[in-house]
Amino acid sequence: MSLEKFKAVKAFFIFQKETGSTLFTRSYETQDTKTPDAHLVVAFLTAMFSFAKSSSLSDLRVVDMTDLRFSFIERGGLVFAILASPLVSPLDLQFKLTTIGSLFLAEYGSTVDEMQLVDTEIFDKFTSHVDEVFLGETREMLTSSKNAALFYLKKLVQDKNIGARGAMIVSFTGDILVEYKMDQKRMAGAIRLLNVSTYMRNLRYLVVSSEATNLVAYKISEGLLLYVDGNPDIGLESLVVKVSDTVRQVKEIIPH
Repeated sequence: MSLEKFKAVKAFFIFQKETGSTLFTRSYETQDTKTPDAHLVVAFLTAMFSFAKSSSLSDLRVVDMTDLRFSFIERGGLVFAILASPLVSPLDLQFKLTTIGSLFLAEYGSTVDEMQLVDTEIFDKFTSHVDEVFLGETREMLTSSKNAALFYLKKLVQDKNIGARGAMIVSFTGDILVEYKMDQKRMAGAIRLLNVSTYMRNLRYLVVSSEATNLVAYKISEGLLLYVDGNPDIGLESLVVKVSDTVRQVKEIIPH
């Protein structure tokens, strides 16, 4: 579901963790609603970081209030933070922040490192990327990335020698981002498997072999898994190798 559909996004900020300098802000509030003050948000989150560090809460990424949910990530000395409705899934927000962080650092990382004074105008054109991620249907994959990933899934399934009958890319929230020829029942089984693989932090790949399928779940990134439904009458070895190759190809076209 698009976050815009239930007015979930309030504002988004990028700031330097050490100095607190704000590099980018984007408000999604209506004209009659006051935009959250960037300096107050940065001060609040900086206090949260200090509290988390002193309390050994190294995994603190979400702070909930009555009417607001603060979600944030750290990348390359920068903090990417969003203010949203508490109705929004924390995982969903984290995946979107991960995407934005990857895109921003890829485009401006060297610029930020060399900056002496903060000239925020140079980041203005990044607004379109932020809007696409937060207000679109994507979760850690932009439309262009989805189209390219679908090409590789089709190539995998159409290879008759390995027995792949269907494939899909799923986020850790259970959202199917890209799918090609997945059987509905086996698709449901793969989603249930998600409940197990979500808690396997060091997961590389997982294979479930049964009379109905050789199901391979392969980690693409922290937020994405590739599931492949394999023919149980064909050996697993070649399937796992080909799935590994597909994961490598998909990693090259998505932010991670």
